[in-house]
Amino acid sequence: MGSLGVAKWRCWVVIVAWACGAAARTLCPARCACDDALRAASCANASLEIVPIQLNPEATHINLTRNSINNLLYTFNFYTQLIVLDISYNKIQDLGSKNFENNLEMIHLNLSHNSLKRLDEETFIGLKRLLDLDLSDNEISSIHAQTFKDLSVLERLDLSNNRLVSFEPDSFEPLSSLKILSLKNNSILDIPSANLFYVVRLEYLDLSENLIQQVSRHGIPYLKELKHLDLNSNIIEIIDQLGFHNLPSLRHLDLSDNNMTAVPTSALAKLSNLTHLYLSGNFIQNVTALCFQSLFHLKHLHLSRLYDLEKIDSRAFVDNINLQKIWMNENVKVGEVPPRLFHGNPKLTHIYMKNNALETLEASHFPIDSLQELEISGNPFVCNCSLLWLWKLGMECEVSSRETGNTSAILKIDYESVKCAAPEHLKGVLFVQIPESEFGCSNGWVIVAVVVLTVSIVISIVGGVLYFMGPLKKCKGDKSKQVMSSVMLNGDVSKLSNGLGYTTRSREQESKRDVDRYLMIGSSVTNNFHSLNPPWHSVDKNPYYQEDSEEHIYQQFAYETIPPHRTPEKPHIVYV
Repeated sequence: MGSLGVAKWRCWVVIVAWACGAAARTLCPARCACDDALRAASCANASLEIVPIQLNPEATHINLTRNSINNLLYTFNFYTQLIVLDISYNKIQDLGSKNFENNLEMIHLNLSHNSLKRLDEETFIGLKRLLDLDLSDNEISSIHAQTFKDLSVLERLDLSNNRLVSFEPDSFEPLSSLKILSLKNNSILDIPSANLFYVVRLEYLDLSENLIQQVSRHGIPYLKELKHLDLNSNIIEIIDQLGFHNLPSLRHLDLSDNNMTAVPTSALAKLSNLTHLYLSGNFIQNVTALCFQSLFHLKHLHLSRLYDLEKIDSRAFVDNINLQKIWMNENVKVGEVPPRLFHGNPKLTHIYMKNNALETLEASHFPIDSLQELEISGNPFVCNCSLLWLWKLGMECEVSSRETGNTSAILKIDYESVKCAAPEHLKGVLFVQIPESEFGCSNGWVIVAVVVLTVSIVISIVGGVLYFMGPLKKCKGDKSKQVMSSVMLNGDVSKLSNGLGYTTRSREQESKRDVDRYLMIGSSVTNNFHSLNPPWHSVDKNPYYQEDSEEHIYQQFAYETIPPHRTPEKPHIVYV
């Protein structure tokens, strides 16, 4: 008997069996569970090698998972009211053509965990109402360009864990209603931009665990409704600054476990609605200031397993005002936290900094008032006075927890796992087992600190005095020189009182001596003036003027320096 005859014989057997099943709907195969009232049948783990044909022909739900079925030939044509079909975890290698042609009511089809190698042109003919198609965990390496032509209302397509490298042009063109697409764990080399162009309603896209090297400027087409993009575990090194500019609604972005050496700040800045960002497992060396600028709605940030990370700028998260949780575990080169790193994040409640290289922590690093959970175990802490605040905080939280019994409102710190790495006598000792007296610093250190502070204060004071006295002395010297010059050249002795006068009586005598000294110096100058002026006779003489007076002009003005309690014996006016 030829192969054609065998096929016909099988077809007749199926028809006869179906007729028998229709006549006796209560007939149910061994190891199966049937419910005619619900029109459901389950033959999971029933050691079946073929699809049973004696089930209720009006069944809407059939479960055939975890059997040894390897062929679907002519088995579902008479289950015309089938809505849900699960054939996962079997040994099916080929779906054939038109095996689902009569299943016009089917909505969910699960073909995962089989041995499928390709999808032909007419594999899914007839499934015009199908919403969910699971083809994950097979060996599919080829998909015909017309495979999905009847799946115009399909909303979820899972092709993860297969052997896909690329797609035929326009393969996704019929999938205009698709919302969820998973291509995880294949061998895809580039983002399938040409096919993503058609899935305009896509909300979830998983391209993780592939071989994608970059996100180019036009790598991802305009997907207005995309909210979740997973690109983790690829080999991405470069992301163009416009690589994500076509994703205005993106909320969740996973770029972890790639080959990036820097945070793609410019590309991320286009994602103003992003709330979850994963960058763990890259080769980032420096988290710079405003590294996550414009991400004002960011809530969860993952920066763990950055084995090359050495420095975090204190202004790295200043734009992330809605940040709630941050993961910074296993950054083995991070030895310190910059002061006030998280003080620009008022809503931050959970901080995870386990297994880093931190030797100390300061209270100013954290927003203690709003913090709900802090994990810091696995760090080589030096247990001295710099950590006393943490020890006291832990004790206070423990006491409050025992007294109130309400742990949800109390800061949780993983004290039970925190150990000291130094000093030597506390090495390996749990934080909670150390008494408060051990959290001290040596007196020598304190003395040195006090001496340094005292010397600094003294130097500052002396420097300040010298700084202000220098200009003052210079000012006085310059003014004295100006007065001297005026007296010598113009005979203007009145300026002496301004240039040399003192405000206290204790210095009046010293002022007089200075003036007399200037007068003596000026006497030689006045002798020259006597030879140039007319004789000391005037028609209009002053009553106080004495013709035989030996006093000259400088003596006249010298009376201005006589103290108030003395009166001049002979006022003298000279006309020059």
